[in-house]
Amino acid sequence: MQKFKQTLLSVFFICLFLINTSFSEEYSLVKVLDGLYKPWGMSFIDDDNILITQKSGEILKINLIDKSTVSLKHNLKVLEVGWQGGMLDILYDNGRVYVSYTEKRYGKHTTTSIAAGFLVGDKLENFKNIFRSDPPIDTSIHWGSRLAIKDGKLFASIGERKQGMAAQDPTNHFGKIIRINLDGTMPEDNPAFTSNQDWLPEIFQIGVRNPQGMALSPFDNEVYISNHGPKGGDFFGKVTKGSNYGWMKVAWGGIDYDGSIIGNGNSWEPGLIKPIYRWIPSIAVSNFIFYNGNEFNELKGKVLLTSLKAQKLISLDYLDGKVISEKILYEKEGRMRDIETNKKGEIFIIIDDAESGIWKLKRN
Repeated sequence: MQKFKQTLLSVFFICLFLINTSFSEEYSLVKVLDGLYKPWGMSFIDDDNILITQKSGEILKINLIDKSTVSLKHNLKVLEVGWQGGMLDILYDNGRVYVSYTEKRYGKHTTTSIAAGFLVGDKLENFKNIFRSDPPIDTSIHWGSRLAIKDGKLFASIGERKQGMAAQDPTNHFGKIIRINLDGTMPEDNPAFTSNQDWLPEIFQIGVRNPQGMALSPFDNEVYISNHGPKGGDFFGKVTKGSNYGWMKVAWGGIDYDGSIIGNGNSWEPGLIKPIYRWIPSIAVSNFIFYNGNEFNELKGKVLLTSLKAQKLISLDYLDGKVISEKILYEKEGRMRDIETNKKGEIFIIIDDAESGIWKLKRN
């Protein structure tokens, strides 16, 4: 009898898992624009006009109605490196444009840098660097990087450039979340000026690996990130002042790619902030949004998240600091890099591919 009860209990949890992670046939992706090369970030100017970055260095202004495309000229020293580096995220805010990118500093040494300027018609004006991560090094992966603005401050995620425990050192920018004023100056309430005086002045949070998603929630006015773990341990979590996610002391349930244990094998240790939700095995979690539009009322309040390796669009029911359930809305279109919504509530996705475009979410 006891064995029978245990079997029923196992079946129940398997069914519950399948319900929470099941593939939905309610939605599809329809391509609305072709001809993009490895797009990485996008940001709406208005309902019909959008800015797109391509890893090769271009910033494109695209009209989604007539499909007209303008390449905005700039003088940034963008270096496309391997399958991760190049022109990265873009954020449009009240006439100003912010981008994060892999900057060639000297030789093969690069950094994750941020530039900002004004969009005037089809031109970028006074477009220049407002932040450079330090130190420059010669590696080909883990730059991050996403951008978000909260209360007049710019947040950015910086990858740890495969430097491991350097993410625990607050005297460099590897594996950190930074927070700066919109002109690149330092906020006087950052940790370096309040609670953590040994931190660099831009650093807001430490101990991440390769965060390639970031968004401001319209529901609680908090900034959240998605972060790549190693082999297992991708996570969704909150950006909290002066806190530490623990890389590379912990791997959030993952192991290294050679199968070795990271740290003591713990997924969390006292003194560290806990991720809200984790994926084991990894799905190569990318960018996400908190959906607050009216086009898909059934998705309102949910976190809509893209993935690269798993090639899925995922919906998370996030309530009171916890993820209640996970549902796959769509899968197998390609390596989903970014997701954005306009004021109409329409949802758009870009795929990280050499022959790519822009896709729009539709109900079937």
